[in-house]
Amino acid sequence: MKREKIKEELKLEETKDGFLVFKSSEFYHVMERIKKDFPYLSFITAVHFPQEKAFDVIYAFRNIDEPEIIFLKTKIKEEEKLPSAYKFYKGADWMEREIYDLFGIEFENHPDLRRIVLPEDWEGHPLRKDYPINKAPEKYDYRKKPVLRRED
Repeated sequence: MKREKIKEELKLEETKDGFLVFKSSEFYHVMERIKKDFPYLSFITAVHFPQEKAFDVIYAFRNIDEPEIIFLKTKIKEEEKLPSAYKFYKGADWMEREIYDLFGIEFENHPDLRRIVLPEDWEGHPLRKDYPINKAPEKYDYRKKPVLRRED
Protein backbone atom coordinates (compact mmCIF):
# COMPACT_ATOMS: atom_id res chain seq x y z
CA MET A 1 0.00 0.00 0.00
CA LYS A 2 1.25 3.43 -0.92
CA ARG A 3 -0.12 4.88 2.34
CA GLU A 4 2.17 2.66 4.44
CA LYS A 5 5.16 3.50 2.23
CA ILE A 6 4.52 7.24 2.69
CA LYS A 7 4.02 6.85 6.44
CA GLU A 8 7.38 5.11 6.69
CA GLU A 9 9.24 7.47 4.32
CA LEU A 10 8.03 10.66 6.01
CA LYS A 11 8.17 9.14 9.53
CA LEU A 12 4.60 10.19 10.28
CA GLU A 13 2.73 9.29 13.43
CA GLU A 14 -0.66 7.61 13.03
CA THR A 15 -3.67 8.35 15.22
CA LYS A 16 -5.93 5.54 16.41
CA ASP A 17 -8.49 6.60 13.80
CA GLY A 18 -6.01 6.31 10.91
CA PHE A 19 -4.92 9.92 10.35
CA LEU A 20 -1.27 10.52 9.54
CA VAL A 21 0.00 13.55 11.47
CA PHE A 22 2.63 15.94 10.12
CA LYS A 23 4.19 19.13 11.47
CA SER A 24 3.05 22.31 9.73
CA SER A 25 6.71 23.27 9.31
CA GLU A 26 7.11 20.24 7.00
CA PHE A 27 4.10 21.17 4.86
CA TYR A 28 5.89 21.57 1.48
CA HIS A 29 7.97 18.44 1.92
CA VAL A 30 4.88 16.40 2.81
CA MET A 31 2.77 17.80 -0.07
CA GLU A 32 5.50 17.12 -2.64
CA ARG A 33 5.68 13.51 -1.52
CA ILE A 34 1.92 12.97 -1.29
CA LYS A 35 1.36 14.41 -4.79
CA LYS A 36 3.44 11.61 -6.36
CA ASP A 37 1.13 8.81 -5.24
CA PHE A 38 -2.10 10.68 -4.46
CA PRO A 39 -2.71 13.15 -7.31
CA TYR A 40 -6.28 14.05 -6.31
CA LEU A 41 -7.19 16.27 -3.34
CA SER A 42 -10.66 15.20 -2.16
CA PHE A 43 -11.19 17.78 0.56
CA ILE A 44 -9.70 20.01 3.22
CA THR A 45 -11.47 20.84 6.46
CA ALA A 46 -10.65 22.05 9.95
CA VAL A 47 -11.61 21.49 13.57
CA HIS A 48 -11.38 24.27 16.16
CA PHE A 49 -10.14 23.64 19.70
CA PRO A 50 -10.81 26.92 21.55
CA GLN A 51 -9.46 25.64 24.88
CA GLU A 52 -6.08 25.08 23.16
CA LYS A 53 -6.43 28.13 20.88
CA ALA A 54 -5.63 25.77 18.00
CA PHE A 55 -6.97 24.05 14.89
CA ASP A 56 -6.50 20.69 13.25
CA VAL A 57 -6.42 21.08 9.48
CA ILE A 58 -7.37 17.83 7.78
CA TYR A 59 -6.61 16.76 4.21
CA ALA A 60 -7.95 13.78 2.25
CA PHE A 61 -6.15 12.59 -0.88
CA ARG A 62 -7.10 9.90 -3.38
CA ASN A 63 -5.36 7.80 -5.93
CA ILE A 64 -7.83 7.45 -8.80
CA ASP A 65 -6.06 4.47 -10.41
CA GLU A 66 -6.15 2.44 -7.22
CA PRO A 67 -8.93 2.45 -4.62
CA GLU A 68 -6.85 4.14 -1.97
CA ILE A 69 -7.36 7.21 0.19
CA ILE A 70 -5.05 8.85 2.69
CA PHE A 71 -5.97 11.27 5.48
CA LEU A 72 -3.42 13.71 6.87
CA LYS A 73 -3.72 16.35 9.54
CA THR A 74 -1.64 19.04 11.13
CA LYS A 75 -2.16 21.22 14.18
CA ILE A 76 -1.71 25.01 14.09
CA LYS A 77 -2.29 27.79 16.60
CA GLU A 78 -5.18 30.24 16.01
CA GLU A 79 -2.91 33.06 14.86
CA GLU A 80 -0.59 30.80 12.83
CA LYS A 81 -0.74 30.74 9.04
CA LEU A 82 -0.53 27.56 7.01
CA PRO A 83 0.99 27.31 3.52
CA SER A 84 -1.48 26.92 0.68
CA ALA A 85 -1.82 23.55 -1.05
CA TYR A 86 -2.75 25.43 -4.26
CA LYS A 87 0.81 25.06 -5.58
CA PHE A 88 0.32 21.27 -5.63
CA TYR A 89 -3.46 20.96 -6.05
CA LYS A 90 -5.37 23.66 -7.94
CA GLY A 91 -8.59 22.32 -6.39
CA ALA A 92 -7.41 23.63 -3.01
CA ASP A 93 -8.35 27.16 -4.14
CA TRP A 94 -12.01 27.24 -3.10
CA MET A 95 -11.57 24.78 -0.21
CA GLU A 96 -8.97 27.04 1.42
CA ARG A 97 -11.14 30.09 0.81
CA GLU A 98 -14.05 28.36 2.55
CA ILE A 99 -11.86 27.46 5.54
CA TYR A 100 -10.56 31.02 5.66
CA ASP A 101 -14.10 32.38 5.57
CA LEU A 102 -15.69 30.05 8.13
CA PHE A 103 -12.72 29.33 10.46
CA GLY A 104 -10.42 32.31 9.90
CA ILE A 105 -7.35 30.23 9.02
CA GLU A 106 -5.02 32.10 6.66
CA PHE A 107 -3.17 30.26 3.90
CA GLU A 108 0.14 31.76 2.82
CA ASN A 109 0.71 32.16 -0.92
CA HIS A 110 -2.93 31.53 -1.78
CA PRO A 111 -3.71 33.30 -5.09
CA ASP A 112 -7.03 34.86 -3.99
CA LEU A 113 -7.68 34.47 -0.25
CA ARG A 114 -10.98 36.21 0.45
CA ARG A 115 -14.41 35.24 1.72
CA ILE A 116 -16.35 32.84 -0.47
CA VAL A 117 -19.52 32.05 1.51
CA LEU A 118 -20.23 35.10 3.68
CA PRO A 119 -20.26 38.79 2.72
CA GLU A 120 -16.93 40.64 2.99
CA ASP A 121 -18.14 42.72 5.95
CA TRP A 122 -19.29 39.72 8.02
CA GLU A 123 -17.84 39.80 11.52
CA GLY A 124 -16.12 36.67 12.77
CA HIS A 125 -15.91 33.08 11.61
CA PRO A 126 -19.04 31.01 12.30
CA LEU A 127 -17.49 27.51 12.38
CA ARG A 128 -15.23 28.35 15.29
CA LYS A 129 -16.55 26.73 18.42
CA ASP A 130 -16.30 30.01 20.33
CA TYR A 131 -18.44 31.90 17.79
CA PRO A 132 -21.60 33.17 19.53
CA ILE A 133 -24.65 31.14 18.62
CA ASN A 134 -27.61 33.07 17.16
CA LYS A 135 -25.61 36.24 16.69
CA ALA A 136 -25.44 37.49 13.12
CA PRO A 137 -24.09 40.96 12.38
CA GLU A 138 -26.93 43.49 12.77
CA LYS A 139 -27.44 44.15 9.06
CA TYR A 140 -27.63 40.41 8.25
CA ASP A 141 -29.87 39.33 11.13
CA TYR A 142 -32.88 37.89 9.31
CA ARG A 143 -34.89 37.87 12.55
CA LYS A 144 -35.01 41.67 12.55
CA LYS A 145 -36.23 41.99 8.98
CA PRO A 146 -39.95 42.18 8.27
CA VAL A 147 -41.59 39.01 7.08
CA LEU A 148 -42.95 39.41 3.58
CA ARG A 149 -46.26 37.76 2.97
CA ARG A 150 -47.78 37.08 -0.37
CA GLU A 151 -51.26 38.40 -0.84
CA ASP A 152 -53.59 35.92 -2.57
